[in-house]
Amino acid sequence: QRLKVLGFEKEGQGNITNDKAANPKHTSLTVTTIEQPDFIYNLATKIPLKKTAIAAGETLLLSFEAKTNFSSLETGEARCQWILNVSDNRKEKVFKTLSISSDWQTYYIPFPIDEKISPKQLSLALQFGFPPQEFLIKKIELNLFDKSVAVADLPKTKITYQGMEEEALWRKTANERIEKFRKGDFELVFTRDGVAQKDIAVKVEMKEHHFSWGAAINAKKVVNDPLHLSHFSKTFNLAVFENDLKIKSWNREEKREQTLKAIDLLVAKDIDIKGHVLIWPGFRHLPKHYKKNENKPKKICNMMKGHVSDILTATKGKIDRWDVVNEAYTNTDLQRITGSEDILFHGFKKLRNTQPNVLRYTNEYGIISKGGLDTKKQEWYFKYIKRIDEATKNAVDGIGIQCHIGSDLTSPERVVAIIDYYAQLKKKISISEFTMEIKDSEIRKKYTEDFMTAAFSHPAVSEFLFWGYQREKADIFTEDWKIGIMGEAYFSLVHDKWKTKYNSETDTDGKISSRGFYGTYVFSYDLDGETRTGTFDLLPGAANQFEIKMK
Repeated sequence: QRLKVLGFEKEGQGNITNDKAANPKHTSLTVTTIEQPDFIYNLATKIPLKKTAIAAGETLLLSFEAKTNFSSLETGEARCQWILNVSDNRKEKVFKTLSISSDWQTYYIPFPIDEKISPKQLSLALQFGFPPQEFLIKKIELNLFDKSVAVADLPKTKITYQGMEEEALWRKTANERIEKFRKGDFELVFTRDGVAQKDIAVKVEMKEHHFSWGAAINAKKVVNDPLHLSHFSKTFNLAVFENDLKIKSWNREEKREQTLKAIDLLVAKDIDIKGHVLIWPGFRHLPKHYKKNENKPKKICNMMKGHVSDILTATKGKIDRWDVVNEAYTNTDLQRITGSEDILFHGFKKLRNTQPNVLRYTNEYGIISKGGLDTKKQEWYFKYIKRIDEATKNAVDGIGIQCHIGSDLTSPERVVAIIDYYAQLKKKISISEFTMEIKDSEIRKKYTEDFMTAAFSHPAVSEFLFWGYQREKADIFTEDWKIGIMGEAYFSLVHDKWKTKYNSETDTDGKISSRGFYGTYVFSYDLDGETRTGTFDLLPGAANQFEIKMK
């Protein structure tokens, strides 16, 4: 049957339709959000329930099958929110939000009941007021289990991915590539007054990666809370501002001053900074006066050129790389108004002409996420990068690939294959925005480890950025600065497995030699009763032979 959409609904905003004609065996409902309403609950439907009294200690288990047809979210997956009402008190409603896979999957949501519920109090609703999307849903059931059944014993939504087994072939080949491309041999020769010194005990420890590991950061937190800068600087060597360098924030004077202060603090800590973003060509990401002037293409061009020039001048010498254009696949207002992509190309030309040493990146979502199956968008992005290069005489330095991972976990092998595809363009590749929607801690940690391993193993990848570091979707840290689930994966790799420590004694020629990950190293030894220290940089393509003159 057709379910009535509850709450305020604008014409054409969303609907739920019966799909029985298309699939008479298993009737499914098509749930469509055409236009995102002001609130999620503005698009909702009640699920008919059998009136039942429920005792404290019992458990309700919601189950349904669903699949995504279309989603405008960065994960490529539709979202829905379930509301279980178990009381007359609105504050005691239970909210559960899920992402829907692109393939049919059965979902289970347990609702443990703490207090007795009367038949009149119990109700269930499905809300779908998210950004434009469409998903199918069928076989909705709400089953009641008595006190003898533990929540842990109830069915769970099973999330797996190809290649998660420890003996998977991709893992072996990835580690071989890491050994080949991320490490190099080094040799230290210790001399004193020109004479080689043997049997000197030397400790060597990597202090900083040559590879760029980073996260999105907030200028206000950097400026006002020293803990953020302290933890960040010990954890990452690259920062990207999540919102502070976007045009809407930059146009607010107080935000601009705060951002410039944050930039200075990061530079003082020797943290590289990626600017995000010069041009985001959709009206919803631009100040209102762009929309007001949409019938004046020349004025639109001049306004954007003025913004690009202004922000580049104010940050000159402090930003190492820029996302020049963001998400041009779905944000096309500026291109449509001006009749071409020239307004995007200008950003690359302007940055190269005024700051040639600053790297220039594109940035796009939906390339690796959603199982990595959107070949149409992958091909568009490939050709788009080539168009920029043709129009700007090869102004693109790097390819940003956002990785907002939902429940469709792209296999590590497929991740490498997609990176291989873009590596043909001979650019640096950035994993520019990594997040995970899945809350299951075991899968969350394991997939983060596997994704990082796959990306780090590819020689074309030059940086890996989490989109945040103290948030639900990127929990490197918890709110009280403990290491989060994704943080466990990150620290176990970047600050343990992929950080070289080496202790040895010099041979008869005064040498110690080994192999380590590329980066900056500190060495120490004792001389005349004192500990002496020094540094060296182990870099790709360098001789990496160093004479240490002991004094």
